[in-house]
Amino acid sequence: MKHNSNAMSLRKSKLALAVGTTLLLSGNAIAQEEQAENAQAKGKLEVIQVTATKRTESIQDVPMSITAINGDKIEKAGIEDLSEMSGYIPNLTISEGAINTNIYMRGVGSGINRAFEQSVGMFIDGVYMGRGKQFRAPFMDLERAEVLRGPQGVLFGKNTIAGTINLTTAKAEAGGDFEGSVTVDIEPEYASNGITAVLASGLTDELGVRLAVKTSETDGYMENTGTGRDEVGSEEDIVRLSVNWQPTAALDVNLKVEHAEFSATGTTAQIIGLEPLDGLAGFVGGMLAPALDPQFSADKEDYKNSTDQVLSPEKRETDADNVSINIDYALGDGTLTLVTGYSAYESELLQDVDFMPVTFINTNDIEDFSQISQEIRYATSGNNKFDYITGVYYQENELDFNFYSTVDITQINPALMGAFMGIPLQALNPAAPEGLSVVDAGIVPNGFTRSTLFQQDTDSLSAFFQGTYNFSDDFRIIAGGRFTKETKDVTRDSMNATQASTLYSSATPVGPTDAPASPGFNSWFTANALGVAVTTPMGGGSRDEEQFIPSVKFQYDVNNDFMVYGGVEQGFKGGGFNANADSTDESNEFEEEKALGLELGFKADLLDGRARLNAAVFHTSFDDLQVTTWNGFGFEVGNAAESVSQGLELDGSILLTDNLTFSGSFSYLDSYYEDYSNGPCTAVAQSQGESICDLTDESTPFAPEYSASLFLDYVTEIGESMELFAQLNANFKDDFFYDTDLDENLMQEAHTKINARIALANVDGIWEVALIGKNLTDETTFAAGLDVPLVKGGYMGYTDAPRTVAVQGTFRF
Repeated sequence: MKHNSNAMSLRKSKLALAVGTTLLLSGNAIAQEEQAENAQAKGKLEVIQVTATKRTESIQDVPMSITAINGDKIEKAGIEDLSEMSGYIPNLTISEGAINTNIYMRGVGSGINRAFEQSVGMFIDGVYMGRGKQFRAPFMDLERAEVLRGPQGVLFGKNTIAGTINLTTAKAEAGGDFEGSVTVDIEPEYASNGITAVLASGLTDELGVRLAVKTSETDGYMENTGTGRDEVGSEEDIVRLSVNWQPTAALDVNLKVEHAEFSATGTTAQIIGLEPLDGLAGFVGGMLAPALDPQFSADKEDYKNSTDQVLSPEKRETDADNVSINIDYALGDGTLTLVTGYSAYESELLQDVDFMPVTFINTNDIEDFSQISQEIRYATSGNNKFDYITGVYYQENELDFNFYSTVDITQINPALMGAFMGIPLQALNPAAPEGLSVVDAGIVPNGFTRSTLFQQDTDSLSAFFQGTYNFSDDFRIIAGGRFTKETKDVTRDSMNATQASTLYSSATPVGPTDAPASPGFNSWFTANALGVAVTTPMGGGSRDEEQFIPSVKFQYDVNNDFMVYGGVEQGFKGGGFNANADSTDESNEFEEEKALGLELGFKADLLDGRARLNAAVFHTSFDDLQVTTWNGFGFEVGNAAESVSQGLELDGSILLTDNLTFSGSFSYLDSYYEDYSNGPCTAVAQSQGESICDLTDESTPFAPEYSASLFLDYVTEIGESMELFAQLNANFKDDFFYDTDLDENLMQEAHTKINARIALANVDGIWEVALIGKNLTDETTFAAGLDVPLVKGGYMGYTDAPRTVAVQGTFRF
């Protein structure tokens, strides 16, 4: 529903109420702090150290909305990857889509065009990862995960327009003790098993090594009634070697070498709705699919899909390599840092994209990517009247991929022949006699394949500076900027693999006395009859972009435990070239995206360190927002005019007793298109002849209005030799759309997922046995979805995991 004037007033009222709630909480927090000023607390909350400002400091001293989870909590909660982690963090959604990874923060993301980089920047050990497949490896031996919200362009660079996710892996330690651990996870219901082993040692006082290995496999939680197997069956293997060298007190060198392999057969995609809107949809979904598989279903609650293996096997494979070298050298009053990164992957994705037992449509994506990067920066100590951080960054990468879609019409031929017989020949040749159909001229249905080769070379160079001037011990201004120059060179060649030279020769009239139409012409005619563009665009070109983005913030310490901050920062996301096979001259190129973010918040430590409360209100406006839309068969890319993301974020913790901790986070989000008159249309609108729909004032996808996460952590001793750990977690997300056309058939309803963990360990921490339950209320939810290609009124969704219960055992030495 569009926002009318009353809705706009309601939006402003909600935001005003959120701000008022924040101020009220602030006042209560200060009052509680004053009441507890002289209290002698027995314990304090953990102080989390983060590197959000390229320096290591307490999260409570960082002037931005940030969530951080240490590696120990990630391991104990059984969080296996970024997608699972996002379920614990309001205003963050990460999920696997049809061809890429969806990453949305505060309702802002890039969608899934193959040429897109992400709107949320991903950094692992200081190295930027712009492609979703660079971080598909499961979580293993992490030190910390940080989620930074809002534009982060000055310190982190381009493509951090919505925020940044900063992962830090556990490092080797020179001179450290010999230690190790083995963790085994067993989930019997879906045969999901995993083993993680870590071995670390300080070989000398100057040299340390750390080896981490993880292997896991699962049969999957989907039942494919078409093939009779469980899906997705997957295997993941990752190995990481870390080395730390400290030859002097001034020099610290960390090397990481990592290799990961991921393979999966099957899919979590299932048909979640089927209301045929044309004859072809009725034949394929209403008649043919049930005939081929009597168990075929569009019930979104049954965890069943039905795909075939005729055109190609359903599989995903990715091999990835990552190398990073981080060098810190104490120089003068600060530290000189060099971060060198190499990242590469090869992947293949084969999908049955009619998502039914019909042999109809499949796609194959083969991708090859590599990048090298170098950052050199210098940061002063942070203890001066004026402190600064400055540096330069260079990156180059190469992206090559080949993707094709095949349409096999063998099984749908009866329906197509009937349609062809109803097309008058005079539509092609006005001189043809009346009463003849195109079939009389030999024009009959024929399958076709679209193939695209896409090659992109990118060079990016930037320089940045951020200074902090301390006007007093309590008040400081932080200002800076980054200049970026980027060049992209792209070649794209899209063609039809079946007699391409004939396929596109459609200008010659045909008549009943002509020779039968060629297979190529029949393919061309079939594709056009199905509404599939089969032109042969030669796309790409060269782009040169230059951008300067500034940032100004303030930070005021009311006292030692209460800090107020605010600021404004610009961000941008680079433009590029459309990778789609049906790209035209008009849609060949998309422009850069710009953002202006404002944020005001406070951070408070209360009750002598036993409690903590942080809050932020934000407003970010986006111009030329890059969007991906679904046209019924393929994804189109372009720029929406304007969008707004605004709201409130709260998080806090309190140590209720020495044994019991309560923590939680809450967000109110209002993310909408301020101007988007050329948006995508729902399947119903497309069936009525509409191709462009006005989404102005409508919500953006992946933008639940309310979301929250609550934790209860309990620990107690059992006897003299053991400890009991228990955690209960509830994650709530409001309604949100998970497709860009905002079709209510592709909307995830509000839901709450309950997770729990109970563990028994000896007091020395040598062993631990835990029971981990996820989604205990067995909520059925979907990570992403879209309209079924060529089957108007068919809807599919990628199904999240149902309830799982696993046993986890850890032995440390």
